[in-house]
Order: sequence, then structure tokens, then C-alpha cells
Amino acid sequence: MKSSVLFAFCLVILFSISAVAEAPGNSIASETFTVDFSSLFPDNPAATPVSVDPIDKPTPTPMPTPDYVYKVYENPNMGISFSIPITWLLNPNTNQSSTVQFVEPQSEMMDQNGYQTRLTIEQVNMGVPQTVSDARSRLESVLEEMATNFTSFVPGSIASATLGGAKGSYCYYKAEYNDGNKTYVMNGRITIVANNNSLYQMRITAPRAWYSYYENVFRRARSSWKFR
Repeated sequence: MKSSVLFAFCLVILFSISAVAEAPGNSIASETFTVDFSSLFPDNPAATPVSVDPIDKPTPTPMPTPDYVYKVYENPNMGISFSIPITWLLNPNTNQSSTVQFVEPQSEMMDQNGYQTRLTIEQVNMGVPQTVSDARSRLESVLEEMATNFTSFVPGSIASATLGGAKGSYCYYKAEYNDGNKTYVMNGRITIVANNNSLYQMRITAPRAWYSYYENVFRRARSSWKFR
């Protein structure tokens, strides 16, 4: 009887902790987690996460599923909210009114010698109502720009996508980037959608060998995305 009561009490505590972590109003003090942002590439397409595209063959051994605890991030200036791992850090070198970038802590990197995974969100206010066609055109131009910044860049096929109910296009891509000391091999995914007068871009870049692991973060952000 005592063991049953103890078990029930533990369950209540666990669910309580989970609820607090997911609550939109909760945040973590910036001093709790640290990351050396000076080691990051500048916030440009070359620094964007690069994802595994559909052409890649699956790895011989199954990838583990990340056991992240998520929190809801809200940005009133951009009019959006989405879920992000509670330990991932907001890059202070981005313009918070139009661009935000979350970076995994170095201590959590699955490939300690690889690319430091990051999720980047950008908003471009075009001043006039935007369409699905506008989102695709923007994606095509961004892919062209990214190709000039990487050592090598191979985009996949463009397909239709939705984000928070808004429609647009997405594309997987593979890339390599040499910083003068070593070559980083990456895979990535980029989505651009049209919402009212703005185009919203969400992209993730991660070490190629671990992309399927990190794409779980992209999928969670996409499924929880809301326009405010």
C-alpha cells in the first residue's frame, strides 16, 4: 500500500515539472546556461543549419530520439510563438525584432567536432500582401545566395509547405563550409511561408551525420508554430 502511494506521488511531481517547463510564461535565467557565441559563424546563410535531403540513404544504425524538454518562445515584435528545447540558447548577435536564432549548448552536441546546430527564424515585411508564389520566389533567391556562401551547396527539390496555417515552400539542402581551418559537413532544411504582408523563414542546420536527430527540433517548432 505504501509503495502504491509513493508511486502515485512521484507521478504527480513529474507531471507538475513537465507542465511548468511547457508553460509559455516560464523562462530560464540567462546565467543558467552559457555558450561561447564568439565561436559561431556570422548570422548569414553560411551559418545556417544544413539538413539531410530525401536523397540521403538512412544510416545503418537507428538514430536515438532526443529527449528534450521544451518551452514556448514568444516574440511579440515578429508576431510568432513556437516551442524550442529549454536548454537551447538565444543568440544575442541577432536582431530580435526580425531575426532570432537558437543554438544548442556545446555540452549537448552529438558531434563535438562538427557543426553547432542552430534554428534560425527570419521575418521580412514586404509592405504589401504576400502570396504562395512570393514565398517560393523568396526561397529560390535565398537558395541562390546560400550557394555563393558555402564551399559546396546542393539544394533538393522545392515542394509545398505550411507553417502555422500559412502556405509557402520548403527545400532540403546539403552543404560544406570551410572556415580556413576545417571543413564542416552539414545538411539543412528551409521553409518560407507568406502571412499577411510578411514572409517568414525557418531553417535548421546540423551536422550531416546527425541531421535526422536534430530535425526533431525543427518538426516540434513547426507543429507548435502560431501567428499572434
